[in-house]
Amino acid sequence: MTALDETWGRVDGYLRSRLRPDLYDRWFAPLRASAIDDGRLHVAAPDKFHRDFVDDNYRPWFEEFLPAVTGTSLRVVFVVDDRPRAAAAHEEAPPPPSASPRGEQQERRPSARYTFETFVVGESNRFAFAAAQAVAQKPGHAWNPLFLHGDSGLGKTHLLHAIGNAILASSPGGPVAVVTSERYTNDFVDALRKGTLDEFRRRYRECAALLIDDVQFFAGKDKTAEEFFHTFNTLYEQGVQIVLSSDRSPKELRGLEERLCSRFEWGMRVQIDVPEFETRAAILKKKAEQEQIDLPDEVATLLATHIRSNVRELHGALTKISAFASLKSEPISTRLARDVLSDVIPPPGYKPTIERIQEATAAHYGLTVAKLTSSSREQKIAIPRQVAMFLCRELAKETFQLIADKFNKKDHSTVISAKVRVEELLGQDPAIQTAVATLTQKLAP
Repeated sequence: MTALDETWGRVDGYLRSRLRPDLYDRWFAPLRASAIDDGRLHVAAPDKFHRDFVDDNYRPWFEEFLPAVTGTSLRVVFVVDDRPRAAAAHEEAPPPPSASPRGEQQERRPSARYTFETFVVGESNRFAFAAAQAVAQKPGHAWNPLFLHGDSGLGKTHLLHAIGNAILASSPGGPVAVVTSERYTNDFVDALRKGTLDEFRRRYRECAALLIDDVQFFAGKDKTAEEFFHTFNTLYEQGVQIVLSSDRSPKELRGLEERLCSRFEWGMRVQIDVPEFETRAAILKKKAEQEQIDLPDEVATLLATHIRSNVRELHGALTKISAFASLKSEPISTRLARDVLSDVIPPPGYKPTIERIQEATAAHYGLTVAKLTSSSREQKIAIPRQVAMFLCRELAKETFQLIADKFNKKDHSTVISAKVRVEELLGQDPAIQTAVATLTQKLAP
């Protein structure tokens, strides 16, 4: 047994002993140690989603117990390693990937855990869900391509895989490829290196549907984008369903040729928005049901109230609370949730500081705090400064003079004037209305 195997054996044994079996099986059993170097333990996850989830939610915990369990001062680094893994002792070993083209295709099949039945529908994603179902029912005929866009963690990947699973269910014989743009790029680079471009093209052009996640990462990769352009054309002409996802709309993609972006608009473009409170709460309850987690309604309400940005963060918060409840052998409660997520859920009576409001407002307008608090009278700086002053009074409830001091103003009358001006603009300027609403939501407890 190597030193790496021995180290991971200790870590894995600790994880097994401290976590509920279902939690361990879902998130920790697929992990393995891939290397130790420079005081870092590299822990490999099977895919990017898994890696990001564990990294976001469990890094502090790992670094807390690693020194005691391993006897050395190790830090953890989570990486992606999608190489085929050895089968467990009780499982029949699959054929090596090189032995069968179907082995290669298997790696690009949709994940079974993402289906339409497990997707929670709300006002923010209802149209995207309906479009995805329509495409799955009549691939190549409803809308081709279907282009889903929205911020990270809102369910685009889930819908891509759900479409793939539905197409496979209706026509099991046809290969369906669901990959990230990163995977497509890596496959293309490997094909160039090995001289196997014909095999690469057969893999991606002889399929029943092609679904590519995060196409914004094709930007700057000119040869890959050129290859995908021809793949897109081939599939489109054959009536093969294409589904794409991105964190922005085709018109906002930078670094991609216009002829490729224009093709992304040929079918249906659908935006997925941030879920509203009711949908967030429903997502939490659905996830808790799937993971067999006893989640009290008051905890679901607490999480849905404070975690607004995306679904992935909701899932992460639930899993983190569940893990700590398991470690402490106590039920999930609002007290535990507040303790575990103190960096996310502010204490009762919380008010944002003036500094926090300055940072958020500057970021919203693409400025630095130094510019925001400067003496510049340019409108592109003066308006954001007035908005920030208004929010300092409305949200932080600070005195006019203290706000003036924090903005390097001698006279508090400047703050009073800013407050009056923003109140006027709120009744007539949609841009100010949006800015104040967005910042208020971001800064709210």
